[in-house]
Amino acid sequence: MGPDFNMKSVQAQWVLGMILADNLPDVAAEALSAGIESKSLIELAGLSRSETDEARKLFGQALIELDCQKMEKAEALGRYAKIVSTLILASNVTPLEGAKRIWQATLKAELKGFHDLDGFIYAASELEDRPKDTALFEKAIIEEAKSWSGFEYK
Repeated sequence: MGPDFNMKSVQAQWVLGMILADNLPDVAAEALSAGIESKSLIELAGLSRSETDEARKLFGQALIELDCQKMEKAEALGRYAKIVSTLILASNVTPLEGAKRIWQATLKAELKGFHDLDGFIYAASELEDRPKDTALFEKAIIEEAKSWSGFEYK
């Protein structure tokens, strides 16, 4: 997660199934160290990794305590696209790796008719099939990342 810990970003990754229940105690500990605190987060941070049912319950309760509204998959995808776009623009992941992460998250979400992230998906699929055009598709991914880096769900 890192120094810019953001509960909405964590929630988005949870909604998309990108955080496993056995990792929730570590997520809670990181939230607490970032100054985000609730009764359930404190309890969650003290669980063992094997207490997954209790971890799920406590994480859900922590989201309520922290006033995190229910997040739909479309919003979660947008928030995840922002996270990955920021990584791409900071050169922490390659454009192809970032676009693949977004593509995988989109597949995992299984949203019919959701095409907001198709620019990443198209560029990633074409980049793999047309290596001679790598620069063109990397540039397209970077431009797409620029548009998503400022994403705020309304």
